[in-house]
Amino acid sequence: MGLIIKVIFLGIIGLFLYGYLRNQYIQSKQKADFLRIFGDWKTSMPTLEFGSSYAWPTFTVTFQNKDDLDFATKNKLTEDFKDCIKKYYDSKFDVDMAISFEHKEMKATGYI
Repeated sequence: MGLIIKVIFLGIIGLFLYGYLRNQYIQSKQKADFLRIFGDWKTSMPTLEFGSSYAWPTFTVTFQNKDDLDFATKNKLTEDFKDCIKKYYDSKFDVDMAISFEHKEMKATGYI
């Protein structure tokens, strides 16, 4: 009986470890996509923060100012990033709900 409990316990730990490592691997690929899309930034590079909501991943891309955000939106860099993120998940994943684009001026004024 004790051996069965140990095997089950080790199996559960193994599953958690697998999930953690898989998540780290996916995030590293997503960060590489982010750098590929926004890496040539002329001014200050935007930042990418990973989070989660109800077990779904979330992403916050923060630009230094409104002009940088407007430039990225106008040149479809934001859409390119959404398309890259979308490929990691199934059709139930709503990329528009998961990714937010903001700028530091919004945070400073309390807009967010």
